[in-house]
Amino acid sequence: MAKAHLYIRVSTDEQADRGFSQRDQAERLTAYCQRLQIDIGKVIFEDHSAKTFERPQWKNLLSSIKRSKGHECDFILFTKWDRFSRNTSDAYQMISTLRAYGIEVMAIDQPLDLTIPESKMMLAVFLSMPEVENDRRASNVFFGMRRGKKEGRWMGMALPGYKNLTTEGGRKYIALIEPEASHMKWAFERISEGIYGTEVIWKMARRRGLKCSKSSFWSAITNPGYCGKVVVPAYKNEEMQIVEGKHEALISEELFNEVQEMLKGRKKKPALRQTFDEKLPLRGFLMCPKCDWLMTGSASKGRSAYYHYYHCKHECKIRYPIALVHETFENELRALVPRPGTMEIYQEIILDIVAVEEHAKEAHIKRCLALITDQEKKVKKAKNLLLAEIIDISEYQEIKKNCEVKMASYQTRQLQQGRTTGERKEIEKTIKKALENLRDIIRLYEDSNVDHKRTIIATLFSNKWLFDGKKHRTGRMSEGAEFIYMRNKELQNKKTGNKVLKNSISGMVPRAGIEPARFPTGV
Repeated sequence: MAKAHLYIRVSTDEQADRGFSQRDQAERLTAYCQRLQIDIGKVIFEDHSAKTFERPQWKNLLSSIKRSKGHECDFILFTKWDRFSRNTSDAYQMISTLRAYGIEVMAIDQPLDLTIPESKMMLAVFLSMPEVENDRRASNVFFGMRRGKKEGRWMGMALPGYKNLTTEGGRKYIALIEPEASHMKWAFERISEGIYGTEVIWKMARRRGLKCSKSSFWSAITNPGYCGKVVVPAYKNEEMQIVEGKHEALISEELFNEVQEMLKGRKKKPALRQTFDEKLPLRGFLMCPKCDWLMTGSASKGRSAYYHYYHCKHECKIRYPIALVHETFENELRALVPRPGTMEIYQEIILDIVAVEEHAKEAHIKRCLALITDQEKKVKKAKNLLLAEIIDISEYQEIKKNCEVKMASYQTRQLQQGRTTGERKEIEKTIKKALENLRDIIRLYEDSNVDHKRTIIATLFSNKWLFDGKKHRTGRMSEGAEFIYMRNKELQNKKTGNKVLKNSISGMVPRAGIEPARFPTGV
């Protein structure tokens, strides 16, 4: 005896339709099976749209069929084809999948014998009718919402700070809701100031009580709905429009535009300069020897004066007087004064590398000139072919145009590689000045203000310092400083001009044409 699974489906908006009730479908399918003496297997109740087969109960049924390799039933019965699917292409694919397991699908109110070729035409009609109905319904909704937007009505989910409401007549609108509205207004004002980043402001607004995810916040602050506007997206030949909305604006149009300029980077943020205490140049560079946290610095008031200390803010309460810390740090700097002759070697190496790149650029310029000459020859040859009437004027013009484009490109590349004698001398002068500064590092450090001292420290050392009360310890210096100060053991026994030395350092030297790193003016 044949066996069938009964598939009973309604969508949420069909629940009130009497002809589509689950109970009515179940009764008719059961009566059909009893009349034809078909065993009833599973009875599947689905409350989901038929636009796709991504339906929970249907996916469970299909998984069960695949596990049993189709042996659990012979048919899947439903009342009408739109109960099965409202998508023609998906329906044909699913029918083929079930047939591979030996299972036929059948609508009892619209019976078809799919073994007859002509029946497939009727199947297409039955499947396409609900799909057309869905498309027409979607089209009506789309144009209705578009008309509403053109009239200034807010369609869809309200923005953060607003709430979706409905009038007594059933018309929907959005209105401001507190305190979320105040939080969003505060966020717009802070962004326009340009002091904090947008993500920081979002976190601050969250702490104030704003309930909004980061992605929603980013999307919201670019929406003109906050200044009382409604966006009508572009559609076919219609361009995008921004119309006056009927809802209350949260912020002014001027403030909204300022925020957009700030987000696009067109409005410059006010420069913030961090100031440092002249007596505490090492603050932020020292690590606590006990807890490995950064140490800070401050002044303590004594009987007759203020005394400055570097100290840890955590439970260990480590602190050292600045005189001790500074004296030992400057002793460390004295140990870094380069050995005699090292600066000359380093200068020679840098200039050698610049010279090598100069040769490479000269070769590139010669290559560009050769390519330009080749293109000029092609134009001349094409002109001769034109005069000999082998090619016509349009072909000649096309060849000439292509050659001129290539020549322009080669000329641009040639100009980009050029460097005047004055530029070369300026590079040599800059290198010499930078190396002299490194040789005189102690005096430069002692005579500099706090900002320049911090620049020197950050340039020489890549890691923080750890001071244990007796001496300073640092992880490693910056790579350039390692080579300059002969800290790398590989460099200690090399002689002037040694090829190995040059190869070791060459990777650390900036590319020619880029001004070597140097201290600020006055350092």
